[in-house]
Amino acid sequence: MSETAVPGFAVVGRPNKGKSSIVATLARDDTVHIAAKSGSTRKTRRFPMRIDGETLYELIDTPGLQRARSVLAWLEQHNDNAASRPETVKRFLDEHAQDPQYQYECEALAPVVDGAGIIYVVDGSCPFGADYEAEMEILRWTGRPSLALINPIDNSDYVPEWTAGLGQYFQTVRTFDAHRAEHSKQLELLDLFGHLDPEWQQPLRRAVDVLEADRLAQHEGAAYQ
Repeated sequence: MSETAVPGFAVVGRPNKGKSSIVATLARDDTVHIAAKSGSTRKTRRFPMRIDGETLYELIDTPGLQRARSVLAWLEQHNDNAASRPETVKRFLDEHAQDPQYQYECEALAPVVDGAGIIYVVDGSCPFGADYEAEMEILRWTGRPSLALINPIDNSDYVPEWTAGLGQYFQTVRTFDAHRAEHSKQLELLDLFGHLDPEWQQPLRRAVDVLEADRLAQHEGAAYQ
């Protein structure tokens, strides 16, 4: 990462699991399109988090993964060792960039292959299923730093089993209600990502400091109104 680059995080998962809501919360951007219709995000969109003109980090909203099993089968057929898995994912994107069958998968994986970290989002009010494992395995193949967020859209009934299942694939798993997340929880995520990649530690520490100072300034300003 160059001195002028900022950390970027691709928010990845199935359609209608709250990815756009998490992007809006972490980017503090009310212009992020959030719809109840499944698959409403069809193109990758980037949302820089800015304070006073300074970009601290970037959230990348991606289309939902829909053909993970098929993608994983292709990857396994074209790879014979773990060391070359990230290159095999890149090869998949190169070969299927114009294939409408894998349009959403290519859109979602492209920023990850280009160097973004991964925020994998699931719905804690829906049961965990083995079919999700293909998605998680593909993300593991990219070799990029990652964490998983359990977004309890309607309730938290299945959070324990999601925590157990995700823990097999992700070193860091957190429950994160996109609509009710406290400021401290947002900063905790940034701090966690700073520990996942040494190159992100300094810029994300800077982001946390700036956001904390901005929050304090807002509180002080409100007190004098």
